[in-house]
Amino acid sequence: MQPRRTSGFTLIELLVVIAIIAVLIALLLPAVQQAREAARRTQCKNNLKQLGLAMHNYHDTANMFPIGSVSRTGGRFGGPEWPYLLHFLYPYIDQTPLYNNLNFALPAPYVSTAGWAPNTFDAKISALQCPSDGQGGAAKNITGQSMTTSNYLGFFTGLNDAQANADANPRAAFGMNRGARIRDITDGTSNTMIVAEYLTGVSGDNRGWFWTNRAGSQFMFATNTPNSSIPDNLLDNPTFCPTGNGNSANNPQNNLPCVPDGNDSNNFVSPRSRHTGGVHVLLGDGAVRFVSSNVDLTTWRNLAQLSDGNVIGDF
Repeated sequence: MQPRRTSGFTLIELLVVIAIIAVLIALLLPAVQQAREAARRTQCKNNLKQLGLAMHNYHDTANMFPIGSVSRTGGRFGGPEWPYLLHFLYPYIDQTPLYNNLNFALPAPYVSTAGWAPNTFDAKISALQCPSDGQGGAAKNITGQSMTTSNYLGFFTGLNDAQANADANPRAAFGMNRGARIRDITDGTSNTMIVAEYLTGVSGDNRGWFWTNRAGSQFMFATNTPNSSIPDNLLDNPTFCPTGNGNSANNPQNNLPCVPDGNDSNNFVSPRSRHTGGVHVLLGDGAVRFVSSNVDLTTWRNLAQLSDGNVIGDF
């Protein structure tokens, strides 16, 4: 009788096939990651476009862009501290129920939650999240309260918190108790940045947390060019950028460098993103542009000013 032959792979053939599959995966993985990031970047850009539409719809109603930050006394800490331009845009980004739960007479919920409707300040709002930021829009636990964050912040006057509070000319789109009107933008709405991307930081630091009027929470400046290696200057405080070896907020490897500063007048942050090579910015006319990290600093700062007389051409 003839012995019955069985077909199959030898061990060497199996190892060769596995090696070929591994090579193919290694070749395809970067392409897949790039495609995913391209989709995330497109979504991030679309979010800014929606904010641009919301800004202009608000302007049509109020004849001005939203107030940058509210203070009853005019000073930065006059209370209630938390009302920010994004809160005023809630009805225009399909968040009317959340807006109706906001009580502008109440102090910030990190001070006291008394009187606040449940799930008002920790609701995750997709329109305020950039998917490229791994934790964009995630709620953070700040002083015992879980509160939502945003990857999009408005440009405030000046280069630091003290200058934002003074809101002197040349002005940016937003200030204390002030929002720009289109007629104020004499440099041209297509040449003026009003909102840009920012990273929300790690758990426990305040960046992207738009419930208090400080740099990184509500205030953003054109102090440095996008994704600058120069660290953000944040308050030396446990929920901002505290001094010490255990300072997890200082995270330069993830484009989140910060230095602590006990003088809050010096605090500033500038736009940051996870995109390669720059950040998306929203212009006064509602258009969204991608600005390179290599943009000239003078040009960049001029773009954040409404009426300094420096009309920018190409950038």
